[in-house]
Amino acid sequence: MTERVNTISPTRLVVILGATFLVLALFTWWILIAPKQSKVSSLETQVKSAKTQLTQLSNNAHAAHKQMVSQSLLVTRALPNDPAMPQVIYQLSRIATEENVSFDSITPSTPVSYSGYESVPMTVVLTGTFFGIEGFLQQLRNQVQVSGGDVHATGRLYDVTSVTLQSVNPAPKVTASLVLNAFAYTGIGLTPTGGTTTTSTG
Repeated sequence: MTERVNTISPTRLVVILGATFLVLALFTWWILIAPKQSKVSSLETQVKSAKTQLTQLSNNAHAAHKQMVSQSLLVTRALPNDPAMPQVIYQLSRIATEENVSFDSITPSTPVSYSGYESVPMTVVLTGTFFGIEGFLQQLRNQVQVSGGDVHATGRLYDVTSVTLQSVNPAPKVTASLVLNAFAYTGIGLTPTGGTTTTSTG
């Protein structure tokens, strides 16, 4: 009796092995690689989001720093560290020229010290029309303005305490005697934040 042995042709063997390899590859990808790709994609999204937030924070910090520097310069312009009388004379003279009034004289008095700043009283004499004097005072007031907590300064801070007008010839000219104060920041007498002030008794 002859025993029949089943044989597999090489072509069929290759097909079977190929199919088996494909199944194993798909199984490996599904079990091992697919979750990793999903995780990598999630990490990439998080990294991009973090970069966007970092850029935004950097831009905000730069803008805040720029605004702080700008405000510091404007405050220094309005309230410099010393009386700087030549600067005062220049500003008052410039405004007088723009308003077509004559800047006749300026007489400063002894500075008065306050907590953190000092005031320099002075008497300024101008000659011109009433509307010219009015324009001078308007410009003087508008040199420093505060809006929404921000300082806007084109010059120094002045405080006009009195105005005396006297008519002169030829009409309608008037002479204006202004008593005003210019200010300078000193920091003297200010108590640091969180600090204490010590007094002694004899």
